[in-house]
Amino acid sequence: MTRLSSAAIACGWLAATTLSASILVAPACANDGLLIWTPTKNSDTAYNARLGTRVPGWTNASAGVDVGVASAVKGGRVDTPVKVWGRVTASQLQMPAYQLRRDIDVRMNALTGGAAAEVSTSNKRIVSGSLDLELRRTVGLTYDGIAQQWSGLNVNQAVRLSTPAYGTALVVKAGAIDDFKRLGAGMALEQSLTKSISITGSLERAVGSDLSAGINARYSLTW
Repeated sequence: MTRLSSAAIACGWLAATTLSASILVAPACANDGLLIWTPTKNSDTAYNARLGTRVPGWTNASAGVDVGVASAVKGGRVDTPVKVWGRVTASQLQMPAYQLRRDIDVRMNALTGGAAAEVSTSNKRIVSGSLDLELRRTVGLTYDGIAQQWSGLNVNQAVRLSTPAYGTALVVKAGAIDDFKRLGAGMALEQSLTKSISITGSLERAVGSDLSAGINARYSLTW
């Protein structure tokens, strides 16, 4: 309990420091790419804004806060999630036909005390002039702030085949959560309409559950 409270205080201090630094350095750093400001429309009733800054002199590290507004239905109860986040790019390799990236992410919900630490690895290859192949794996631990207990180890893997010329991608994924107690798999078809707008149709099923389907439209803008 003491450790969690200390972590919450530290994350709150980090959020305040990051926001203050972002506001102060915005005019000077906008051209240097140090300021992070990414508003996103996830649906008609859900919006999110990521604010933060990269560490000057070491742009592989960044931190900030995610501030959101979300409602299950129009005119319904509105939630305002606030999450503190930090990211360190542990390794990165860029070649003409191959990309490798490994990131370490830490997130904490400032309202519930829930937290997560995740290591993700992405391998992207240009298979042909019109086809890209990406393999992505994530391993993470989550902490339930309300129950005050660790939720176990989560492992997810995904294969993404995309055609950059048409903005179409097929994603096949599988995962296990809570120390492999629950397994699931799914697939999704993504279509980019513009650089900022995309539509995704998905089918997912967890062991012991019914098949679920969904369609999601996403709008994002970064500057």
